[in-house]
Amino acid sequence: MTFNQFEITVERNIPVRMRDRTVLYADIYQPVNSGPFPVILQRLPYEKESAHAIHFAHPSWYARQGFVVVVQDTRGRWSSEGEWYPFFNEPNDGFDTVAWASRLPNTTGQVAMYGASYGGATQLLAAITSPPALHVICPAFTSSDFYEGWTYEGGALHLAFVVAWALNLAPDTARRKGSEEMLRKIAEAYTGTSIYSQQAFLPLKNQPLLQESNILQYYFDWLDHPTFDQYWKQIAIASRHSQITAAGLHIGGWHDIFLNGTLANYCGIRDCSSDWSRPKQRLLIGPWMHLPLSPFVGEIDFGLNAASRIIDESQIRFYNWLLKDIDDGISSESPVKLFVMGENQWREEADWPLQRAVNTPYYFHSDGFANSLTGNGTLSPQHPGEEPPDTYVYDPRSPSASRGGHSCCREVLAPMGSYDQRPIERYKDILCYTSERLASPLEVTGPIRIVLWAATTAVDTDWVAKLIDVYPDGQAMNLTEGIIRASYRESLERPTLLERERIYEYSINLRATSNVFLPGHRIRVDISSASFPHWDRNPNTGAPFGTATLSQLQTATQTIFHDAGRPSYIVLPIVPRDE
Repeated sequence: MTFNQFEITVERNIPVRMRDRTVLYADIYQPVNSGPFPVILQRLPYEKESAHAIHFAHPSWYARQGFVVVVQDTRGRWSSEGEWYPFFNEPNDGFDTVAWASRLPNTTGQVAMYGASYGGATQLLAAITSPPALHVICPAFTSSDFYEGWTYEGGALHLAFVVAWALNLAPDTARRKGSEEMLRKIAEAYTGTSIYSQQAFLPLKNQPLLQESNILQYYFDWLDHPTFDQYWKQIAIASRHSQITAAGLHIGGWHDIFLNGTLANYCGIRDCSSDWSRPKQRLLIGPWMHLPLSPFVGEIDFGLNAASRIIDESQIRFYNWLLKDIDDGISSESPVKLFVMGENQWREEADWPLQRAVNTPYYFHSDGFANSLTGNGTLSPQHPGEEPPDTYVYDPRSPSASRGGHSCCREVLAPMGSYDQRPIERYKDILCYTSERLASPLEVTGPIRIVLWAATTAVDTDWVAKLIDVYPDGQAMNLTEGIIRASYRESLERPTLLERERIYEYSINLRATSNVFLPGHRIRVDISSASFPHWDRNPNTGAPFGTATLSQLQTATQTIFHDAGRPSYIVLPIVPRDE
């Protein structure tokens, strides 16, 4: 395929009037050759001049492929008028902007959208309003729900992400209000180590800088809505997939914080959208974390096969097919393209999840001392017999630290990617269950979950689980992880406290992965009660969310059962391989 075919011109700060007469501003990149051309629209709160260049090629590159590219500051951000508040204005503003873009001169009237993270959210929130001119969306690294998987997960707050994101959003608001001193304080917190003091401060609802700024009310609104209530339901995407009539290329990463949402959007729109758009849903998942999009993901180099330019090129092919009727073979390709880690190769699939994957339980075993990587915890397909439980202490004053994982958005501020877990597995508040060395490759591709039988001396606590690939030299590289806040075990809408020391069965969602455990490698599952600051630490008190002080934190004794009547295990979707 030939790229960069057209010369372009750029128009800056073009006004776009919304239905309430608020004016949002956009830049337009346009080919100078004769058209008409389809429109590609990106709406984001991070300044249109940057245009998500950290995720994608520059808008000028897209325009040179024969598209009119519009990049708009969302309401209340940078050049645009209005008051900024995340999510709630995007459906109407998105609909109005799509309608305006379809009427631009020298265009075909067809509009597509692209963007990552919040730029993916603006696409989906516009798409649920079914704008007639919106034919294609390419939501990348984004969620299907702004409660579960964005702000919270399993009832726990995505602490590292939401604090970092709030501090990233705050400077423009401080600038618009002329608060130079607050702008300086926020910039220092976001770029330096002092962000950790914001994450560690208790009670959460009194975080000093965020509260002092007086410009982050939405952050405190998130804390005031720790359950999946009406506040969140009115902007949920997953319950409105049937309203999306656009074709979609859904892009994500195995180490991205919003991986669950990417997979849910693909499956949900594929299963219940219009007859036209349903067969035109595609899925592309690389090994990437949220950003930067690079073959280097934490401490692993996945090689040049993982270069992110596949995203830009795939989007152009998708747009050409559906907006220009240029089919270079894409219409006959399989709808799912996955990067299989371990072997570090791309592979096409007919569907997601893979129908040929066999969900296989691997059970926890020990002689009662699975504590730390030097304990006697093992993992195998063999069902347990009569085995003693494992016990550890969770002290929220000294929570188990995050090392890598699915967070966002800067490595120095939040844990992201794949890292050797041994530095934190040395501690006895982590249980390690490790398989024998594998004699042949074992591929795990699909959603992962853990069934855990556990008791605690607290009225509420957290259970954290990780899936790890242990290399022959002992390196323990995390693949995926998940959490369940015990009080949310039955419902994200109506949490209920525990009976102390009663044994409960829990289900923990560990997202999904695609990884080949190579010969000589071992499979490991870690169980703990914290991964801080990835998630907020549970104070073990059952107090209303965000109100616990340091002096109120309580220590809990945790017991994990893995006997014949109460087997704890991980479910691995194992893909049969031709030998």
